[in-house]
Amino acid sequence: MQLRIVKQFFIGATVLCSQNLFSQIGIGTTNPDASAKLEISSTSKGFLPPRMTSNDKNAISSPATGLMIYQTDNPSGLYYYNGSSWSGPLTAADLSEYLKADGTTAATGSLNMANNKVTNVATPTASTDAANKSYVDGLSGGLTWKESVVNFAASAPASPATGSRYILSAAWGGGSKDQIATYSGSAWTFATPTNRDAVFATVPSNGYVYNGTGWSQFNSSTSYTFSTGLTNSANTITLATGGVATTHIADGAVTAAKLNSMSATSGQYLKYNGSAWAPATISAGTVTSVAVGSGLSVTNATSTPTISLGTVPVANGGTGTTNGSITGTTALTFTAGGTNQNVTLTPSGTGYTVLNGKVGIGTSTPTTAIHIQNSNALGASEDPSNNSVPSLYLYNSNNASSAAHAILGLRTAGNGSGNPYVSWDINAVKGFSMGINNSTDQLVINNRWDFQVGTAANNIMIMNETGQSRVIIPSDGGSYSTSWPTGWGGGLALYDMTCAGIYYTTLSARSDMRLKNHIQDLSPNLTENLFKLRPVTYFWNKGESDDHNLQYGFIAQEVEALYPDLVATATDEQQTKSVNFQSFHALAIKAIQNQQIQIEDLKKANIEKQKQIDELSLLIHAYLNNKK
Repeated sequence: MQLRIVKQFFIGATVLCSQNLFSQIGIGTTNPDASAKLEISSTSKGFLPPRMTSNDKNAISSPATGLMIYQTDNPSGLYYYNGSSWSGPLTAADLSEYLKADGTTAATGSLNMANNKVTNVATPTASTDAANKSYVDGLSGGLTWKESVVNFAASAPASPATGSRYILSAAWGGGSKDQIATYSGSAWTFATPTNRDAVFATVPSNGYVYNGTGWSQFNSSTSYTFSTGLTNSANTITLATGGVATTHIADGAVTAAKLNSMSATSGQYLKYNGSAWAPATISAGTVTSVAVGSGLSVTNATSTPTISLGTVPVANGGTGTTNGSITGTTALTFTAGGTNQNVTLTPSGTGYTVLNGKVGIGTSTPTTAIHIQNSNALGASEDPSNNSVPSLYLYNSNNASSAAHAILGLRTAGNGSGNPYVSWDINAVKGFSMGINNSTDQLVINNRWDFQVGTAANNIMIMNETGQSRVIIPSDGGSYSTSWPTGWGGGLALYDMTCAGIYYTTLSARSDMRLKNHIQDLSPNLTENLFKLRPVTYFWNKGESDDHNLQYGFIAQEVEALYPDLVATATDEQQTKSVNFQSFHALAIKAIQNQQIQIEDLKKANIEKQKQIDELSLLIHAYLNNKK
C-alpha cells in the first residue's frame, strides 16, 4: 500500500513538471509576454550577446541564419549571419539607403555614378550649377561638340584604356584619316566627323574643329572657312575678298543710316554706275508720251494727256472685273510688297470670309480641308503662341470673364453619322486617336489613328457618362471586370493592375462559389510551412516606391520555396516576383483551426490529468493521516 502511494506521488510530480515545460520563460519578470518564448526584463541592466574575436566567429560551425554575436577585435561591433556570410558591424547608416536631395545636407564624399548619366538637369542660374547638354550646345557658337579625345594618333595606341578616343592623323586599323576612333576594350570603331564638329583633346589641352576637310586647332594660325564669304585666321573672323555679293544682302538691309555714311542726301536713290553702287539723284522731266495698255485709256494725247484707269486685268495686277470680284483664267497669287507686309481679307458689315475647297498653309497641294505643313523645328525660345512649326493656336485674350472660353469643337450630325475624334499619327510608324464612339456614346482612347473602336483590343481607355464603370482600362485583348458589389458607387474598371502603392478605405475580393471550380478543403499539412516563413523588416530601394517608411513582410523567393503557387514572376528584365498575400488569410485561419483542435485536445488531457492529480492528492492525505 505504501509503495503504491509513493509510486503515484512521483507520477503526479512528473505530470506537474511537464506542464511547466510548455510555458514561457521570464527573466526578471514573472509574467512574460504570451507571444515571447523568452522575455528578459530590467531597468538597470542590458542584454549582453556572446563576445568573441573574428577568428572565434569564423570558427562557428554551420551558423544559423539570424545568428548574432559581438566581435571584440577590429572592426568591433554587432555581426549577424545572413544565411551565406557574416554581415557587420551594424551602424546607424545601415538604416537608410536614400540620397538626401533637398539641398539641406551637404555631401561628405564623392558620388560614383558607375558610368550612368544624371538626367533632367534644370537650366543653370548660378555659377556653381550643373549645366545640361542643350544649355551647353546653345553656347557653342554653331559648333557641334563631341566627346573629348586623348590626342591625335598616326597608328593604333599601345594599351589604350577602354572608352578612350583618338583622332586619326593617318589611316590605321581600318579607319581613315580624320576619323574618330573609340576603343571598346577589345576592338576599335571609327566614326566620320561632319562639318563644324568640335572636340577637346586632353593631352595637348586644346580644342579642334572639323572644317569639312580636316581638323584645325582653335588657337593655331591655320585659316579655315566657316561659310561662304567668311574666313578665320588665328581666331579672327573676317570677310573674304568678294565674299559679300548681292545674294548676301537681305531685303531692308540697306538702311538710311548706311546711305548717310555714303554721303547720300534726301530724295536720292542707290544706283549702280557700272563699277560700284553709289547714291544718285532722280532726274526731273516731263512725260511726253504714254503707251495705252491693259486698263489704261488716254484722251487729249498731248504732252499733258488725261490718263484714265479702267478695268485692269488680273495679269496686270487688277481684279479683272468692275465689281471687285477677282476672276482669273489661271492660278491666282497674292503677294504683298515691301518688307514684312500683311495680306488682309476683310468682309464688310456682317459678311464672311469664305474659302471653298481645300486650303493649304505652307503647301501648294493640300490633301485635306485645312492642310498645314512645313519642315521647321521648334526653337528653344518658341512656345505655343509663337512658333514656326505646323500648329493651331486658339487664344481668348479676355481675362475678365469666366465665360471667356477658347473652344476647339468637333461635331457630327447625330447618331446616324460618324464618330467625332482627334487623331495623332507618326508617319508609317504608329498612330492613336481619341473621340466619341457614336454607337455607344462613350469617350474612347484608341490605339489606331483612324479610331477603329469596333475591335475591343484597340480600345486603350473607355469613359462612360453614367453607370458604375465610369472609367474602363481593358486588357490588351479588350477584357475588363464590371462585377461591382451592390451599393458601391463605382469608378475605375480594370482587368489587371500594377502599381507602386494603393491607398484605400475598403478592399473587397471576389469569392463567389459560382466563380470557382475544384473546391477542396485546405490540407492541414499546408499550414506546417507557415512556421518556416521568415518575417522581415525592410526599406524599398530608391525609385521603387515613394513610401520611405520601414516595411514588414516576406521575401518572395523564400515564400516561393515553401508556397510556389503564391508567387508570380513578371516578364520584365529582372523577372520581378510578387506574392499573393490574400491566400495567407486562408492558410492562417487553417493554422488557427488546427491549433484550436490541439488546444481542445490539451484541455481534455488536462481535465484527465487534473482528475489524476486530485486522486493522487487524496491518496497522499490518506497516507499522511495513516502515518499519524
